[in-house]
Amino acid sequence: MKEISDTWCPVVLPHVETDDGRLYFMGRQVEVSGQLPDGDAALLSRCDGSRPLDGFSTADRETIGRWRQHGLLLMAPPLTPGHAATAPPVVVSPHPDDAALALGGTIARQGGRFLDVFSVETWTKDPYYAGHPAMTERLLLAEEEVAARVLRARAEFLGFVDAADRDFRKDRFFADTAWSDGFAQEEPELFEAVTERLATLLDGAGDVFAPLGVGGHVDHLACREAVLELARRGALDGARVAFYEDQPYSLFSSAEETAAKLGARLARTGLGGLHPELLPVDDTAALIKSEALSAYRIQVRKGIIHRIRRHGLRMAEGSWSPAAERVWWMRRS
Repeated sequence: MKEISDTWCPVVLPHVETDDGRLYFMGRQVEVSGQLPDGDAALLSRCDGSRPLDGFSTADRETIGRWRQHGLLLMAPPLTPGHAATAPPVVVSPHPDDAALALGGTIARQGGRFLDVFSVETWTKDPYYAGHPAMTERLLLAEEEVAARVLRARAEFLGFVDAADRDFRKDRFFADTAWSDGFAQEEPELFEAVTERLATLLDGAGDVFAPLGVGGHVDHLACREAVLELARRGALDGARVAFYEDQPYSLFSSAEETAAKLGARLARTGLGGLHPELLPVDDTAALIKSEALSAYRIQVRKGIIHRIRRHGLRMAEGSWSPAAERVWWMRRS
């Protein structure tokens, strides 16, 4: 994998806090010597992703290196004119992190937009953040903004409530079959609201990537079915719609089975089948994706990130690309 150059920009993670001259990360004090110097406090605020590493003094770069070793910040590639915020494709992401986990390498190469649908969420297994739900909700969005900066993309938060925080769902987050269309009947008002909001945001879009629904998480199915509904209405060109393999669910469930059974269902309703395509991820894109995924600390474990990386390597075996991400296109041979 390529190395990060001095033209990349340090970005302090949103979990970093200072209190009474002490440095904290994810609620725990960072083991640094003594009080945090005033200069270091100012340096933290300057590590916002807008300044390249070679624009800092030698002493500041040494401090940034120590912070990086502690996991307090990550590095973002420089923004280049015409690359990023407004570029296609548009990725319909059920939650903050889903787009980057599944398609971070592709977005690193092409730029794009994330439409984070169910962006109001507080779920976590981390005891510190489980006890601070308002902070958790804020930081999950901040994580996504940092990851989007690294990927040179733009995240938009639609503000729908995550399944874990909806009274109707509570502990029932997963459907019995990942290829069903039952969500529209179970939560019809929510489904219609999501569909109408996406109709506005996807108007005039180029390629649209939506979740395949591997694993059957109801919020993923809601996003998929909303995009399919727009294709049925003619509001989206089906030939420009593809479904990405949800991560980390594709590590544990068969994406091929979900695609085959969903494709058969679509064929019966006149929308055609699904056709796979491997999207190449070169070394630079793989490095950018790896760095971006480091932003997700509250819900995503390091072991999962490592497994997603290995999955991408296996996906590309036999091809020219070192890694790959797979999508399933509608009406595209």
